Amino acid sequence: MAVVVSPSQNEIEDLREKGVDIQPHRIRMNKEDLDTKFKNPDDSFRLVFVCAMWMTGFDVPCCSTIYLDKIMRNHTLMQTIARANRVFGDKENGLIVDYVGVFKNLEKALAIYGSGVGGEVKPGETPIKHKSELIDRLKEMLDKTEKYCVNNSIDLDKVLIAEGFQRVNLIDEAVNLLLKTDDTKNQFMTLAGNVNKIYRAVLPDPQLKHLAPKCSLIRILTQKIRNILPPADIYDVMDDIEAVLNRSILPKGYEISDKPKKFIVDLSKIDFDGLKKLFVSNKRLKQ
Repeated sequence: MAVVVSPSQNEIEDLREKGVDIQPHRIRMNKEDLDTKFKNPDDSFRLVFVCAMWMTGFDVPCCSTIYLDKIMRNHTLMQTIARANRVFGDKENGLIVDYVGVFKNLEKALAIYGSGVGGEVKPGETPIKHKSELIDRLKEMLDKTEKYCVNNSIDLDKVLIAEGFQRVNLIDEAVNLLLKTDDTKNQFMTLAGNVNKIYRAVLPDPQLKHLAPKCSLIRILTQKIRNILPPADIYDVMDDIEAVLNRSILPKGYEISDKPKKFIVDLSKIDFDGLKKLFVSNKRLKQ
């Protein structure tokens, strides 16, 4: 983690009076390339405390959560929450944790900057959803996945209460049942993929306490299926795509076609005096 704040005059003395030593933070901000590190999803730098920095024009697609403890309005607020709204890998949405009641200002900002065509906001349309809706969606997808497993003779509850080698055997049996046909496998992987994405999006949340075991089991089944299946060979497909791209950007050569002589104009025979008189007369008519 790190602190990233905009510099201010007499900041060392001012913050020292508040019991804060800004110097080691300022040295780090000046010496380390913190913004590049934070944009790298594989870097260990995961949490940053910002003030008047990185709010606008700072694009971090992998950023998943914004914690707000400062009143903001209008364009500044929209820019700030936009730091977490980018789709990245399995990330489909971001999480805004509001400590100071910014949501009312956010609704006003959306009315100004989030309008559709014609500047009108349709009733009920907003990119901001309460987290409870995401949890309801997770429960719905989890229910669909569990019913699909039951239809294929897989009891997830039975697997969860089993222990040791019995549980391992039940998981292996479930994987074999899901791999019996390509259609069975594909449908399960689609359902399980939705569960896994929404589950990660909801984290962390105390309401997941009762859903976590089943979500984890579904994730284990999908991982085992991926480990068994050979990696997809897309070499030929990539060759075809490359050929299409090459054809689409290939410039055409300059061609001089054989046209009838009636399309050829001899500039030496143009009556420029006559054209001049025509332009003058047209000009007088317009006046």
